Amino acid sequence: MAGRRLPPLNGLRAFEAAARRGSFVAAAEELGVTAGAVSQRVRGLEERIGAALFERRPQALAPTKAARELLPVLTEAFDAIDAAVRRARAPAAAMPLRVACPAGFAAGWLLPRLERFQRREPGIALILTATERLVEPGQSGETDACIRFGRAGWSGHLACDFLFADRRIPVCSPHYRATHAVDAAAADPLAGHTLLEALSAPEDWPDWLLATSAPAAGTQRLSFGDERLALEAALRGLGIALADRALAAEPLAAGRLVAPLEPREMLRGTAWFLLYPADAASCAAPVAALRGWLLGECDRAEA
Repeated sequence: MAGRRLPPLNGLRAFEAAARRGSFVAAAEELGVTAGAVSQRVRGLEERIGAALFERRPQALAPTKAARELLPVLTEAFDAIDAAVRRARAPAAAMPLRVACPAGFAAGWLLPRLERFQRREPGIALILTATERLVEPGQSGETDACIRFGRAGWSGHLACDFLFADRRIPVCSPHYRATHAVDAAAADPLAGHTLLEALSAPEDWPDWLLATSAPAAGTQRLSFGDERLALEAALRGLGIALADRALAAEPLAAGRLVAPLEPREMLRGTAWFLLYPADAASCAAPVAALRGWLLGECDRAEA
């Protein structure tokens, strides 16, 4: 350990933020400095290590191989340092944070990541409510923030942050695909298959078939009350369901679901958003912490 000379911490922090957020401007906003300062610190780091970290293009930063190898190590290290500092602080009463979101988002996207939020924000007591109704954060006294699905344009007293787009893909179990031939190159790849539909989103399959020019003649339908049940039916090999790619990421990565018609997908312009009171005075520290963490998780998922 003696004699080790690490690059300056501010250079490492500037690089990590720029690589994770995709631009010097976004990194500057996160770090509370100017974009020029971020660029200068990154340049100093490159000179220190003797390697380029970005290809600087007119509209974006393209990380080099060295940057892609360095980024996950630094992100994990900074997260660990941040968590350790928070644990070292004097104990204080946990601050409650009441968040509402649809059950499908909670189960498919939020819960698999929630442990990271707890490690990062041990002083926040999250109270999560799964609901399909449109709650108004800061108005009813029930919630501090909420996740909504749609096209934005909600009430002016609510601030709105884009999280990620809705990308619909057909999914099924590996067993279903093995026992029911799905020819992705066919003109009608879903002909003769059982389509699992959610009565809460009856337009999904018609929209997908129209968007992908797939007639789906002669298909059978099996209907469920909501998308969670349709996805569970797909996991059990009952047919093919439509899923939001991000919400089905965990079973897809684990191999419990497959996407037999890749790369076909449907984008309708709908997306997931975080909503909270627009009045800065009403945006308490727990909401700001949730916002920062959510945006960071979405950046990580896109990387």
